[in-house]
Amino acid sequence: MSTNKQTFKRTALALGIVGLLPLLAQADASTESRIQTLENELQALKQELQRQSKAVKNHGSEIQSLSFPSGSTVINKGDGKSLKFTSVDEKYSFQVGGRLQADAAFYDGDKNGFGNEFGDGTKFRRIFLDVRGIINKDWNYRFQYDFARPSGTDASARGIRDAYLQYTGFGLTPITIGSHREPIGLEHLTGSTNTTFIERAVTDAFSADRHIGISVGTYRPTWTATVGIFGERPEGDAANEGNEGQDIAGRFTWAPVALAGNVIHLGIAGRLHEPKDSTTELRLRERPESSITDIRLIDTGVLANVDDTKTIGLEAAIVQGPFSVQSEYLATRVSRDSGQDDLDFNSWYVYGSWFLTGESRVYKTKDALFDRVNPLDKNLGAWEVALRYSSADLNDGSIIGGQQDNLTLGVNWYATNNIRFSANFLHLLDLDRPGNRYDGQDLDTLLFRAQIDF
Repeated sequence: MSTNKQTFKRTALALGIVGLLPLLAQADASTESRIQTLENELQALKQELQRQSKAVKNHGSEIQSLSFPSGSTVINKGDGKSLKFTSVDEKYSFQVGGRLQADAAFYDGDKNGFGNEFGDGTKFRRIFLDVRGIINKDWNYRFQYDFARPSGTDASARGIRDAYLQYTGFGLTPITIGSHREPIGLEHLTGSTNTTFIERAVTDAFSADRHIGISVGTYRPTWTATVGIFGERPEGDAANEGNEGQDIAGRFTWAPVALAGNVIHLGIAGRLHEPKDSTTELRLRERPESSITDIRLIDTGVLANVDDTKTIGLEAAIVQGPFSVQSEYLATRVSRDSGQDDLDFNSWYVYGSWFLTGESRVYKTKDALFDRVNPLDKNLGAWEVALRYSSADLNDGSIIGGQQDNLTLGVNWYATNNIRFSANFLHLLDLDRPGNRYDGQDLDTLLFRAQIDF
């Protein structure tokens, strides 16, 4: 009985296994089908990956140039007023800019029955082309030409303005070669687009303007120092050849406080001029703080037999929030030979300004100068009022060049940081020039200016 039971169990197990064989075969076929499907999908993914890799390889250089541009790639940068083209490594740059200043003047100056000789009118005060840039990182260049004042022999007709090459490889000590301003006079060194009043004060009679020369400067957070040796104007004098004059000029400034909206600036400058065969720069004269007239109320005439002239300048400025005060004093001694007496002339000004809209004058510690104003309200712009007293004395000994005192009220609207509209009212307080037709001249002047620079 036991043997029969075992035989039965074995037979039943065998029959069960035989019955499961079709199911196992079906499962094996289904698994194989799935594996094949996965292999097909994997092969498709491999093919897609190979296609993508080939596409990346074909466009690799383009992708690399976009992500990691070469040093020769040029990009443009905007600063809100102009475009500058610069290489990615910043070793090279190029920028074309300019400025336009359109002026109008109205005079009330009747004296001794001469009528209004000054002449109401309009003019383009400046139309600049300005090209600047960097070469191989350490060399700066700049060229300016004023189409409103084409080149000529007269001191007021000087189309070439800045035209220089500057080496900056010594870090904080740049070296400048070419036509640039001699380092004397805070207001004179400040760019015409950034001066508080439409025209500089009568102290400009002692300014040297731009000459061809070489200067070396250095600066630190609280002080600057510049010294240079210069020749004559950029324009040649082929019709009047001879040994040209030469200058040595220097300026030192100290700003114990130089923070945004809080500035204390002090400076001293000096200039030694030896005229040689030229006498054109030895005539000290100045317009009545308006360029729309050829009349000079003060004028020494040509000073002959001059050995040299020595000029010293003192400057100071304070900025406290929207308020500022600025002042300068310049004195010139003219040394003459042939037994003639030396001459001493001087000039000074002081002015205060107030931004009604809360801005502050911007101080550049690198140059120890004031820069452009950035309005706080882009819709309203910045509004400034200012009052200036200026005086120049060109009377000494036998030279009666005249003593002039002016009072100027100014209003400025800075629509943007590079668009500005100005109005000045000038009152001639006194003109002391005995023997001259303009002695005691009464003069009121209303000046307007619209300007843009880029």
